[in-house]
Amino acid sequence: MSPVEFSPRFDDLPGAVIAYDAGGLVVQANLAAHELLGVEPHMLLGSKAEDAGWFLTDPAGWPDPVNLHPALAAIRSGQPQRAVVARMNRPDGVEVWIQVDTVPVATATGAITHVVAALADVTRLLNDIRLPRPGYGAEAVAQVTDELASAHLDPEAILQAVTTTLSKLRAGTWVAALMNKDPRTVRVVAANDADRQTAEYIESIQLRANAPPFTISTRVIESGEPVLMPSVPYDEFIGMLNADVREYLEKNQPPVTSPPVRFLGVLVTPMRARGAVVGTLGLFERRGSIPLTEKDVRWVQEVADRTGVAVENAQLYVDAVNRLERLTALRSVGRAISGSPDMRLTLQVILDQAIAGLGVDAADVLLVDESDGMLELIASTGFQSTSIPDYRLAVNEEFPGRNVFGRRIETVTALGAFGQFRRRSLFAREGFKSYGAVPLIVRSKLAGVLEVFHRSTLQPDQEWLEFLDALGSDTAIAIDRSRPQQTVRDAGRQPKTPMPDLSRLETEILGYVVEGLPNRVIAEKVHLSTHTIKFHVGQMLDKVGVSNRTELARKATQEGWL
Repeated sequence: MSPVEFSPRFDDLPGAVIAYDAGGLVVQANLAAHELLGVEPHMLLGSKAEDAGWFLTDPAGWPDPVNLHPALAAIRSGQPQRAVVARMNRPDGVEVWIQVDTVPVATATGAITHVVAALADVTRLLNDIRLPRPGYGAEAVAQVTDELASAHLDPEAILQAVTTTLSKLRAGTWVAALMNKDPRTVRVVAANDADRQTAEYIESIQLRANAPPFTISTRVIESGEPVLMPSVPYDEFIGMLNADVREYLEKNQPPVTSPPVRFLGVLVTPMRARGAVVGTLGLFERRGSIPLTEKDVRWVQEVADRTGVAVENAQLYVDAVNRLERLTALRSVGRAISGSPDMRLTLQVILDQAIAGLGVDAADVLLVDESDGMLELIASTGFQSTSIPDYRLAVNEEFPGRNVFGRRIETVTALGAFGQFRRRSLFAREGFKSYGAVPLIVRSKLAGVLEVFHRSTLQPDQEWLEFLDALGSDTAIAIDRSRPQQTVRDAGRQPKTPMPDLSRLETEILGYVVEGLPNRVIAEKVHLSTHTIKFHVGQMLDKVGVSNRTELARKATQEGWL
């Protein structure tokens, strides 16, 4: 793969990115990579991975006995290499610690064509020296700093490490709330070493889509100032929460504690990074003999700020990796479209990439049957059921709320929200909480729908939506490419008698019946259950007026229906 193919994307990425060919040579690197490694472009391009001089370590920080460059490891294994930590000395003499993730890209036959590596500078996290700090809370700050240095570069993992460590140092429920890219929503992580049920309950609180976060957190985020309440009656504290949280508490009673909580000590500080507030870190404890004071505000604020910077850096890293993986996914889909005449195989590749790139649990493609204008299931993946019912859905009736020609992401917190779906039993059985759909438009005409499903709340950002749109566009291209071939086959047929009113799926099954394939094999080819194939064969026997599969195959052949 030539360097030109990478240029439009790499320099736009916020993180350092390097591309290697199948032999481990550097074929492209963005500006961030040159700056991180301190190497001039002409020195980096064409260099060998094995000569990079990276001192690789295992997860514990010890020298890696294999000492294989992550790009070469990805080439040899064909698998992504995650969270590889390496130490290197830049040409200017500065020691740098980097974390590397490599993603191999292969052809349809499995041959590795190149490897893309994302690099993140973790020097500050790993080399942060624990200085003695006079005053209250110094040990807590030092221990949290150590946890930040060892935490994986994932925002939620960092928040979990911080809250868990703090709950062991000071009793109470520690709650971190991180704003998503849509600032109207937050991710909540809680920990309480002595009362894990309460922490799990707080994390499980489900609010309606785009509901405001907890009132106190909102106040801290908007003002940028901490909130300290050394002693507040429990009932008064509940009254401070927004209506959505109070409603949830009434319908889902919190865990019973003994003795009951009568007064709380509350401290919530802003998490800041690069001059902006990115979330909050709070402590909620039973009022004890040692009340919360301004001294606590100072050391908790220091922890919150360190956490905010670490989370922000981790999010930039995750975004860069996601962009790379989605770019790789779109390339894989493009190869599948151009290299395979089998539309069902191509659709399956697209659905697999949707699951991986969007982080959803299931996906399917419905196509419009031109004979009756109904949507029918063509391909699916990720469903727990052993067989997916063969639904036929009306375009206007089965997609409530908005026109199907517009992209839709629905967040479901109650099954009743899907009451208009004939598939509500499927949603109940699968436990789906979120649903997304993008129309498949071919030559200005609706050809079908690409759907994604998730078993927890989705909070998609703009890049997530754009990737879903891109997959929808590729799916439409795959459908459009398959239709000329079908048109040529249709034009060459001269049936002796009109073909019975068979759906597209039934016509495909009829073709397999003519080939002499058993129901089990047909079911595998069309991705349906054996019982569903048996039902369709029975329907065709009735429509054609024959008594068995042999007569059905002979009739179809003699009349030239296929």
